[in-house]
Amino acid sequence: MSVLKHPHTPVIMTTIFCLLMQIGFALSIFGPAWLSPILSLPALGLITWLWRRAERENQHNRAFTELVI
Repeated sequence: MSVLKHPHTPVIMTTIFCLLMQIGFALSIFGPAWLSPILSLPALGLITWLWRRAERENQHNRAFTELVI
C-alpha cells in the first residue's frame, strides 16, 4: 500500500538497479557491454508510468479547480 502512496520509490529503486547493472556490464562483470542499454528499459518504463500518472493527477486537479472557481 505504501508503494501506491509513494510512486517515486519503485522508479528510484529500478533506476538505481539498472544503473548498477549498466556499470557492471561496462566493467564486463555481467557480460558484454553492448547488453547494458537493454537494462535501462525497465527504468524508462517506470519513469513513463510516473509521468502519465502525474499528468492524470494534474488534469484532475485542473478540472476540480475549474469546477470550484
